[in-house]
Amino acid sequence: MKRSNFRFYMHHRANHDVSIETRHAGFALRMMKLPRPLGWAGLNVPPAPDCGDELGASFEIVYPVAGLELDCRYVYRGETYKYEDEAFYDDKAWISLTPKSPQIDYRKMLHVHLAGATVAFEAYAAHGYFGAYVVKYEGLHAAELRALHDRPDVDINGRNNIFTLNVVQYWDAELCQRALGYGRDEVIKRLTGKVPLVQPLMDGVYVVFNDNPDLTFEEFCAHNDRLKPVLGLQ
Repeated sequence: MKRSNFRFYMHHRANHDVSIETRHAGFALRMMKLPRPLGWAGLNVPPAPDCGDELGASFEIVYPVAGLELDCRYVYRGETYKYEDEAFYDDKAWISLTPKSPQIDYRKMLHVHLAGATVAFEAYAAHGYFGAYVVKYEGLHAAELRALHDRPDVDINGRNNIFTLNVVQYWDAELCQRALGYGRDEVIKRLTGKVPLVQPLMDGVYVVFNDNPDLTFEEFCAHNDRLKPVLGLQ
């Protein structure tokens, strides 16, 4: 089996009033309705996980497609566990795959299937990480990131900030306003014709910045350098 080198992380703002059991049941029902390869129909779907003594509960789905997996972690719902306005306190799910797998249509995965999973998870943000490119890119901008880390009002690449443009992103209406200062229609206007795909999704915007399975790090940096100013990002 080839090692998966693409991960698509989805974030949902956890809510004490919505139990893990309710969240899991809704997520599973919506995933059952998705088409292959991400749909859960016919798969062994575990029941809602239990936190036990931990501050989260996890489960995984292993697909019949080699290298394709989904992992999920729900945040503990106990009233004594106070959530902050940070992505750390999100429910998270991530899909791992190999872009050049002969069993996966990578372009269709980015353009169609991951958008469906984003809706199923009721995400407010999603990020498609290609290899370790985001780590290398942010390493090149370490001074800028240190300055942001020193600001208590900034959740880097979280609930109120966009620093890196990964190969595919989803931002809901609230995140657009908090991180960009404008809504999804303006995002679509600014990016139309400049990216492979930009479209409305739920109340936000879904963007494919690059769908090349042979993407180089230089190309990754280039689309960040070219398009962050278009969006008004530093």
